[in-house]
Amino acid sequence: MSNYPLKNWMASAPGIDRLTLGEVVWPGAHNAGLDYDFSYPAYLQPAKNWFVCQDGPFIQQLNEGVRAFDVRLHADEHWLGIKKFHTFHGLKLFRGRALSELVKSLNVFLSDNPNEFIVLDIHELKGINNQPFDYKGLHEVISTELGSRLIPRNNSQLTIEQLKKISPVQRVVLASDSHPDFRSPLYWPKIRHEWSGSDITSAEQLKQHITRTLANPPPSGSLWSLSATSYGELAGVKRITHELNQWFGPDSGWAPKCSIINADFVGATRLAEYCQQINHAKGLVKARG
Repeated sequence: MSNYPLKNWMASAPGIDRLTLGEVVWPGAHNAGLDYDFSYPAYLQPAKNWFVCQDGPFIQQLNEGVRAFDVRLHADEHWLGIKKFHTFHGLKLFRGRALSELVKSLNVFLSDNPNEFIVLDIHELKGINNQPFDYKGLHEVISTELGSRLIPRNNSQLTIEQLKKISPVQRVVLASDSHPDFRSPLYWPKIRHEWSGSDITSAEQLKQHITRTLANPPPSGSLWSLSATSYGELAGVKRITHELNQWFGPDSGWAPKCSIINADFVGATRLAEYCQQINHAKGLVKARG
């Protein structure tokens, strides 16, 4: 679609083929399942600015260039199978989009764009009403609905070019906490999040956090997530589009040091465009060796 010039930005940046998935700089959606297009219960409508983090649904985020999804799932024991699992945000378990919609969006998108790669960062798994999380049920659902798409953990050191040659459909990294009922050679270790440590973070405090983190970032070549989100005591989730564009733009030097840039309202920023440019350039430098 012409409305989405970055829909297949990875395929349009041939230099990226030289990189491993840990060397890629990923535009990421923080709390990807809670967006302003979702239909929340009436009693939550006035509080949306406290927990909604994206503008549109998963398929829109994919089309806008998002390639890493920060997802927290809860298990609702009133349901069976894939219907049991929904995204959520926060201690109050504000409920967002269903896992079934995420899986459908990934399959539709990857069928249309087979050379895009995606990271599913399953950051938190929680039962509701003090019930234990259904790890076994999630494992069965993932294996059935998404198993053919998953890149085995043992392939983590291969380049994108090599991964494409191995399989035409394995395009998704699924990373999560390990559990006896949720283990597979297809699952990658949980992704480390570098967070400011405070629920209330102004843009200036966030800038200081990012400066500190990137002064001594996690090892190059490993997947990790930089929390680039701002939250105001009165405003809730803050839209810092201008700051993100400035901080991670071509001249800043910050973005190339990152792995996943985990941000709110990503579609309104230029992060996908910047990541396309950076990854293409990184690949060309690596090729020259």
